[in-house]
Amino acid sequence: MGYAESMVFNVKSIQIFKINKIVFSLMGAIANLDQLKFEVKRELRQEILTEVLDIVRDEFYPAEEKIRPDFIKAVEEAERRVAEGNVSTYSVDEFKKKFL
Repeated sequence: MGYAESMVFNVKSIQIFKINKIVFSLMGAIANLDQLKFEVKRELRQEILTEVLDIVRDEFYPAEEKIRPDFIKAVEEAERRVAEGNVSTYSVDEFKKKFL
């Protein structure tokens, strides 16, 4: 093998080494990308769930200061009766008349 052939071989070896280094770096990045995708999906799910729960709370549960004291008293009385074993059943209309 002559000097010229040796130089070509060394250049090719260096190029192959650089290509392998890039490939391994890309493989590491891909592995990290999969982990990153998993974490992003988890965070997105958490954000969506939190947002939905906030919307549900805002839409269906009034602010505490908007709840009438007589309603709170009626609910407490109902809870007391249930604890004592005195349970009543109501139709929807009866419930609305009695508690709302």
